[in-house]
Amino acid sequence: MTIVKVRRAAQITLPLVIREAARLEEGDYLEAEVTESGAILLRPVSIAGRREPTPAQEAEILAIVDEERKAYAAERRS
Repeated sequence: MTIVKVRRAAQITLPLVIREAARLEEGDYLEAEVTESGAILLRPVSIAGRREPTPAQEAEILAIVDEERKAYAAERRS
């Protein structure tokens, strides 16, 4: 088991052994989910066959991420 630290802006670094086991490369996307038991599940997501997303897809993804970050920040403030 590996311990990771949540850094500023809620960022984490996945250790090399985990990235290699999951075959993750820079630019890959992960889907994040909190399970019923409270565990955090990160699952690689295939976007267009793991090809680079189109500019429109990238903009849509970034907009969703931005919305989630804002919602998370609002929850932490309250």
